[in-house]
Amino acid sequence: MVINGVMNNEQNIIISDTDSLYICLGPILEHMKSQGIEINESNKNNIILSIANVIQEDANKNLNIICREIFNINPDTHYFQLKQEVICAGVLTTGKRRYAMYVTNKEGVPVEELDMKGLELMKSNMNKLFKSFGEQLIKNILFGKNKVDIDTDIIEFYKTLKTLDPRQLGKPMGVKHMGSYYIPPRAGEMFSSFKTGAPANTKAAVRYNDLLRFKKLDTKFESIIEGDKIFIINLKPNVYKLETIGLPNAKVPDEIEKFVKEFIDIDEIFESLLLNKLKELYKDLSWQFPALNENIGRFFKF
Repeated sequence: MVINGVMNNEQNIIISDTDSLYICLGPILEHMKSQGIEINESNKNNIILSIANVIQEDANKNLNIICREIFNINPDTHYFQLKQEVICAGVLTTGKRRYAMYVTNKEGVPVEELDMKGLELMKSNMNKLFKSFGEQLIKNILFGKNKVDIDTDIIEFYKTLKTLDPRQLGKPMGVKHMGSYYIPPRAGEMFSSFKTGAPANTKAAVRYNDLLRFKKLDTKFESIIEGDKIFIINLKPNVYKLETIGLPNAKVPDEIEKFVKEFIDIDEIFESLLLNKLKELYKDLSWQFPALNENIGRFFKF
């Protein structure tokens, strides 16, 4: 197919699957500019739609020929038609059914939306803070921000984590079936114990309640109960030998908050919630991951 003197061949098709394909029209637009046609942000999508219409008509004519000559189907009776669907200002693909697209037009209607599928950075159970950062990072990649600046964004984001409320860094989870898994402490014991198979959210919630009781704060502050939402915080080695603790949305005693801020394992949280996803994305892009600081170089092995 030739559009305005530019051959549109398989090199212009950047993504395809069973029933759709995405065509890069950049070379065609550049050719049109060289012929004196003005193309700017206000008219670009309309020009792309007109090009898409030419492609659509030509493709459907070819489809009709295939139906008649190969399958002996009357072109007037088959129901399969190719049509323009979206215009994307940027596309990132990292594998089968793993992509991000910034859509500016959908079926002829102007829109502005980020369409993402299969990317680990955007999983629904992601921490809100990390998910927001991941979304902005994807947008920056789609719009061509250079790697050096993206590296800097990641480094600066990591540095800010130490200044935040621990709940902003915790993994959000609901608390269910507490009574099915934990065993209340006996007289003289500080902590509860757990039955086999106790989930992480139950353990984290019970440990918070244990600390409330041990510090005699359980009559002044609400304990975590089933149905509550908590934020699971990874902890560094500490005097209580707790690996995690769950913080509720409700007011947390200053004593416990101070303990969590002192022992929160930011590197472990960053690694488990975001770092591995960032490394996977960098690997897909064939980029070298930046060193965040000399103390956590052990996390960046490929």
